[in-house]
Order: sequence, then C-alpha cells, then structure tokens
Amino acid sequence: MLWAAVYLMLARLKGTVCRVRVPQSLDAATYLKSTGLYAVLKEAGVEVDDGAVPDQASSEIVLPIVRFRDPVDVVALANDTLSRLGELGLGSASVRPLVSDVFSESALNAVQHAESPIDAYGLIQFRKSAHGHSFFCVVPDGGIGIRRSLQRNPMLTSLASNDSTALELASQERITGVPDKTRGLGLSWISEEMRKPGAQMTLQPGVGVLRIDDGTAEPARHTTLFPGTLVFASIPT
Repeated sequence: MLWAAVYLMLARLKGTVCRVRVPQSLDAATYLKSTGLYAVLKEAGVEVDDGAVPDQASSEIVLPIVRFRDPVDVVALANDTLSRLGELGLGSASVRPLVSDVFSESALNAVQHAESPIDAYGLIQFRKSAHGHSFFCVVPDGGIGIRRSLQRNPMLTSLASNDSTALELASQERITGVPDKTRGLGLSWISEEMRKPGAQMTLQPGVGVLRIDDGTAEPARHTTLFPGTLVFASIPT
C-alpha cells in the first residue's frame, strides 16, 4: 500500500497526472480509507474518487498514515502513539514502548538522512491472525537511500558500493553517513530487536533488501527497485 503510494507521490511531484481507482469491494475501500491512504494521496495532488466510500474508524489503526518532516514531528507522533496504545488497551505494557521506539528510530532515520522530496510517512496497525497478534510499523520515504547516505562519510564511500552492501553496513552499530561517533544506533538497534522470537523486519532501500524473520536474518540481496527507503517491522504482542 505505502510502496505504491510513494511511487504515485514522486510521479505527481514530477508533473505526472495520477489517478487512483478505489477497490470495488466496499470493505477493502473502507479499510484503505480508514488507514488515511486516500487523504495523503489527495494532499500530494493524486486524484482519488473516494466520495462514495464511508468514513469508518478502525480500532486496529493505531497511527493512520501521516506525513512528517523533522525530529519534532517524530517525537510528537511517537508520544501520541504510546498514549493511544494505552487508551486502546492494545498489546502488553512491555510491548507498547517498543512499538513507539521502533517507529521513532525508523522515522528519525528518514527525516535526518533521506532528503526525501515528499517527506516521510508512517503507519502503525494492530493485526490479529491465527498465528497470533502483532503490530505492523511501516515507515517509507522517497529519498536518496541508505547507500548514498552512507557514502557521505568518506570512510564508508568505497565500502557502501551498492544497496546490498550498504544494508549490511547500516545494520551494524555506529555506522552512519554522519561522521559522529554518537550516531548510527537506530537501524542496528531495530535489527537486533527484530531478531527476537516472532518478530519480522523488511528493510529496503533502492534495489537492496534485508529481511529478518523469527530471529533469522537473510543476507542482503538485490530486488525490485523502491525509490527511497522502506522499513517494515512486525512486533508480536
């Protein structure tokens, strides 16, 4: 969903006329509207004919799709998320801060390093399934990607030779495009947290992708282009 939204917003920024047809299924169309997808697309200039789709709030949407552009926005959203989780009674008391922190670290990386012309976006959703309950945290941007960000650091220029090697570097502590020894903990911390039982993570900048599933990390590999960086984390309750 947000994968396609980033493509649309970048295309619209270049002057392309973009129109979205809502699903014929009313349930699907209502769900997408409840996530805030139609609203952010229209804000970006994408044409969406959703007038016949009812507004229906969902208790599973912890944080509807929202745009942010600086650390102040991120801190406010992370705090609001923690408060809303408590109000909704979703997840255990120990998991709620983790959800807020994973979102915060992913979002801070986006606003501090991505240089995205469409800013960055976030979505947090509670999902129930036969395999258990979990929180989905998604943060995409349309920026320069991890490789180009790391290459700002002269010490990493040759090491971050492609998107896959840049991903492997970025998942290590103290690796950052900013020559500051106090930076570079965000992605490495998220990667460690997502190695816990039941957790999942997908990190995709450009044509590289790194996946972690239930404690097992696959080697970073080449995949289909994403025009920016996408972070997806699934956190069991």
